[in-house]
Amino acid sequence: MSAEDVCQPFIIGNGAFRGRLVRLTGAVSEIINRHNDPPEVSALLAEAIVSAVALASGLKYDGVFTLQVQGKGSVHTLVTDVTSAGDIRACAKYDAEELAADLAKPRAPGFVPQLMGSSGHLVFTVDQGPDTERYQGVVELSGESLAESVHNYFRQSEQIESALKIAVGGPREGGAWTAGAVLIQRMPEDGGRPVDKEEAEDAWRTAVILLGSLKDSELLDLNLSPVQILTRLYATVGGAVLERKPIRAKCRCSRERSERILASFPVDEVKSYAQDGVVHMTCEFCGTDYAFSENELVELAERNRPQTPEVK
Repeated sequence: MSAEDVCQPFIIGNGAFRGRLVRLTGAVSEIINRHNDPPEVSALLAEAIVSAVALASGLKYDGVFTLQVQGKGSVHTLVTDVTSAGDIRACAKYDAEELAADLAKPRAPGFVPQLMGSSGHLVFTVDQGPDTERYQGVVELSGESLAESVHNYFRQSEQIESALKIAVGGPREGGAWTAGAVLIQRMPEDGGRPVDKEEAEDAWRTAVILLGSLKDSELLDLNLSPVQILTRLYATVGGAVLERKPIRAKCRCSRERSERILASFPVDEVKSYAQDGVVHMTCEFCGTDYAFSENELVELAERNRPQTPEVK
């Protein structure tokens, strides 16, 4: 595991608060450089990627966590998903002409509403397979950053006090990017022990203030390990790190998946998309192109044709 692509869970105040520090370099650079998007779009995508990892790592699931950001601006969609094994992939969708016009205008820094538009929403989905009910949460896209919209989600949907800091740096020489996030959350009170509410409020405010003292440059500094950063922040208030989780860029597309998709449509309809006798399916996440000749499409349809029961 690269020390630069890691999710480091931790606790504060002897377990009263939990958190995750995420730092991605090789993984986020690999994803961004596959797409060759404008730097402004890449920065937004990096924010979505690191946020998704921070959110997903706090859940117990066996499947795929997806974060989708949808707006009505020139950048209208960001999608990133994280498997329970730590594999991530992501892509952005935008109108190139509208984006160029937006970038030519004077604008203040911020995620919303400059590029994503003045309205939209975040969608969080956990998919654990066909035999499990899919969980989905939706919240309005609001504020001046993705972090603010995530805060709104936890306040409105989960009723969990949270604080999230995100930082993105790049591109540097060789197209390298770095993205970092720290998410802290207040755990439900343990009904089996007395809790001084005033002390608990003070402890939470202190944890949030300490997080606010963390500079972007520190979070993105590869000479500082995640443990060093957390020690600086929370050692005096009872912070402790837990087992860290590896993160890597890995797409889930395959030729077999593409075959299953093609087989779900009438073969004549699929063949109508052929160019020079070949149908191409290109993965939006990693750009891999899967090519199928018309003969292969016919063979695929034959293999997947429902069998007629034998009459005896």
